[in-house]
Amino acid sequence: MDNGFATQRHRGRALLAFCLLPVLAGCTTWVKPGADEAAADAAQTHCKAVSYGQLPAQMQSSTTRGASYSERKKCEKNSPNGCTKSGNRYYAIIKTSSDANSEGRDAIFRDCMYQAGWRPE
Repeated sequence: MDNGFATQRHRGRALLAFCLLPVLAGCTTWVKPGADEAAADAAQTHCKAVSYGQLPAQMQSSTTRGASYSERKKCEKNSPNGCTKSGNRYYAIIKTSSDANSEGRDAIFRDCMYQAGWRPE
């Protein structure tokens, strides 16, 4: 029997990550007394450049096993990244990538904004 649960779980994680992306991507509204939107945009652009200058993107790739199939053809049909065999089962290959420096860069960005007198709203 094919197990689509693993695929659904990975889709759920992808959806969660997609929903959280705006939060993690710096969609915070920054305010500073007497400053307008143009000043906020300029400060964010500056601090983003500072954070990338100190911690450039460091992409990491990983490969994991996904859904399990009893037949190779079914696995290959449902897995664009191919399949791997273990015992008498075929497993979809799931490839992901992430930026190892994103959290550190976010901290540098926030610190830069705070030091310039900005506060999240």
